[in-house]
Amino acid sequence: MRLSIIILAFISCAFSGLAQGHQNRENGHEDRWDKIKAEKVAFFTEELDLTPDEAQKFWPVYNEMEDKRWEAQKSRRELEKQIRDAQETMSEKEIKELTRQFAGSLQQESDLYVKYNEKFLDVLPSYKVLKLYKAENEFRMHMIKKWRGRKNNDNKD
Repeated sequence: MRLSIIILAFISCAFSGLAQGHQNRENGHEDRWDKIKAEKVAFFTEELDLTPDEAQKFWPVYNEMEDKRWEAQKSRRELEKQIRDAQETMSEKEIKELTRQFAGSLQQESDLYVKYNEKFLDVLPSYKVLKLYKAENEFRMHMIKKWRGRKNNDNKD
């Protein structure tokens, strides 16, 4: 019982950190993102079997990484839009610059994973860092299935 209360306290602290990130999203999407984040926190907490001490150290690092990853992905998506909208009339110099920016955006995301892997190894045992990567994939698949199920139910109406 006491452990459940501690875990719930850490989940709410982690959720608070997640909710504070990405504040620039439109208000209509904010509630949906907050629900997804809360589900993710609960999912990760259970899958990683975090102790209260581990959770206290892990969530701030993870939230920081998520914020930086979100910004890097946002930048990459903007470059993807530029690539889609690129004109055949662009100069060779402009095309090269756009391709270099895009490749650099991918490198930036990769560098984040390398950097935060080390930070995770500083706050969690290595086997739990491995569980984190597994949990991220499982959560992503869980959300895809959930989204597809909702989409299929919407199409039946």
